[in-house]
Formats: sequence, C-alpha cells, structure tokens
Amino acid sequence: MRKLVIDDLNLTHLDKTFITWELETSKGLDLELIYSSDFLNTSTIRNFVSLLCDMLWIVDSIKFKMILITDELNNNAIEYGSLEKEINKMRIYIKKDDLYYNFVIEVEDSWNWKSHKTAKEMQILWEKKIKDWFNNNYSIRWRWLFLIVKNIVDDLYFKDSKVGGLIVWIKKKIKI
Repeated sequence: MRKLVIDDLNLTHLDKTFITWELETSKGLDLELIYSSDFLNTSTIRNFVSLLCDMLWIVDSIKFKMILITDELNNNAIEYGSLEKEINKMRIYIKKDDLYYNFVIEVEDSWNWKSHKTAKEMQILWEKKIKDWFNNNYSIRWRWLFLIVKNIVDDLYFKDSKVGGLIVWIKKKIKI
C-alpha cells in the first residue's frame, strides 16, 4: 500500500483511479492531508470525505456520519489545537476485507493552544465523560466529539505526537 500525500488540500490533482486501484489491488489506502489550521479548509475536507465515500459506494447514512466525525475532529484541531495558519494533518487509512471497510481517521495538530492537554489528560476526560454519561454540562474541551464518538465510531484513542501536538484517532468498521 503506497501513501498518497495531499499538501495544502490541493485536490485538483487527485487521482481517483489511483485510489480505486490501490483499494482493489492492495486492499488498502493510506492518505495524508496536510493543511493550514483555518476554518476555510473545513468544506474542502468535508467534500473530500464525501467524494471518498462515494467512490467506495458507502451508503449515505454512513457517509454523512463519516463526514460529521471527520468535521468534528478537524474543527477541534483548528479551534483547540493549533494557532491560526499552523499546519494540521489528517490521515485516512482504509483497509478492505471481503465484508468491511475498516476506516481509521486521525488528526494531528500543533498543539500550541494556551490550555492544551496531553493524550493522557484527554483519555482521563474521555473516561470521565463515559462514567458521567455526559450529564454534566460544564464547558470542557471536546465534549461534543466525545458524544459523537460514543454514538458513531467503534474506537477512539489519543496520542502525543513527536512534535508536541495531539493526535486523535478514531476507527469505524463499515459493511460493504
């Protein structure tokens, strides 16, 4: 499986044939989007995920959930993780077997926000939200992401990046 890197969200050169061929021949896809931390990029990322789901013939109800979770990951990275115009990365891994697409989406920010948290701190917040069943309405980081993850995706983890940022990773198994 070869890696396809899309820098500055320039999708004009996106080779749809490459994506389809990689999925069919290697049973997987490895994409990396590199983009400026700017809300102007969110629609491009949503459109890309929508196009990817359409290429894989994923039903609309699941496609819209994938767009939602990707959008939430991206928005949180921009709002809470990186200063304006810094570089964020989104990696999309897709493995295909006979019955499922296994999607893994991870977003990495630069983590220069003044109140940043480590992966361990985010894990503690996640566990607290699960324990409290989202009943507390105090304002903490990623409250809505946690709720979406709980209801849509199969798995979530946090990891500190090598450059000091935070990586948020989700996994979703989609029936073909």
